[in-house]
Amino acid sequence: MKLRSSAGTLYKLGLRQGPMEQLKTAYLMLDGVCQFNCNYCTHAFTIGKFPFLSRILWPEIEDFPTFLEKLSQSDFERVCIQVVSYHEFEKDLLELVEKLKILKKAISVSVRTTELRFARQLFSLGIDRIGIAIDVVNRELFRKYRGGSLDRLKRFIEELATLYPGRVTTHLIVGLGESDRELFETMVWLRDISVETALFAFTPLRGTPLEKHPRPPLERYRKIQLARFLIYRGLEGFVEFEGDSIKAFRNLPGGFERAFLTSGCPNCTRPYYNENPFGPLYNVHSEEMLNSLEVKG
Repeated sequence: MKLRSSAGTLYKLGLRQGPMEQLKTAYLMLDGVCQFNCNYCTHAFTIGKFPFLSRILWPEIEDFPTFLEKLSQSDFERVCIQVVSYHEFEKDLLELVEKLKILKKAISVSVRTTELRFARQLFSLGIDRIGIAIDVVNRELFRKYRGGSLDRLKRFIEELATLYPGRVTTHLIVGLGESDRELFETMVWLRDISVETALFAFTPLRGTPLEKHPRPPLERYRKIQLARFLIYRGLEGFVEFEGDSIKAFRNLPGGFERAFLTSGCPNCTRPYYNENPFGPLYNVHSEEMLNSLEVKG
């Protein structure tokens, strides 16, 4: 088992020197040679930049007992395990969740699986939430960039959400060639089956086939964030379209700026996952930053 931690998590635990962010979630990664070859991922088997996931550095945890002790004494409220789909990762993940149970903290697992049996095993061990990423909402682009069947994956997510309502999260990437309407309709469907949506802005990463693909304009990403915010409050009727693009909003409720915060599981902050610390910030990872920055794009 090769276990890594985000650098920010290690900084907060005092196990590395570096800037401390206001993290409420500790981020771990089970690492290995991925069996898949997603065109936008640094862990694709044809690339294999192992210390990185997205643009984040993940140092290996060298002393797990000390790490676990520091984590138990911390004010982290959640532990999120990012799982690379290497050969026999299932065994390592179940073993890791068993070890983390003693922390009495909420556990999220982000894993690529369509096996109901395995998901049941994870929930039986006491995880709080499971993340099953969709990433690409357009069927043809899903097959091209990620591989496999989008419809099959959506059927699995719906089945899982029926069994574990309110305990499933998915990830959507904005900027891979999909339309605003496709994102909108996908988020409405996810809301209706009680699945939480975590939004990411596409980030071109060196060495990947999509390294020259442009990032989405910040203004477009803000519109998608606002659409998500309204959808999960039952206000999707406020979103106005021109063709397949979001044009405007009929009304915005008070506190709408919270739409720009990092989305996902409760207490997810995930700093600088798809942006440089110097900005612009696509996902704002703290309320303090939201209040002090001009984030509307």
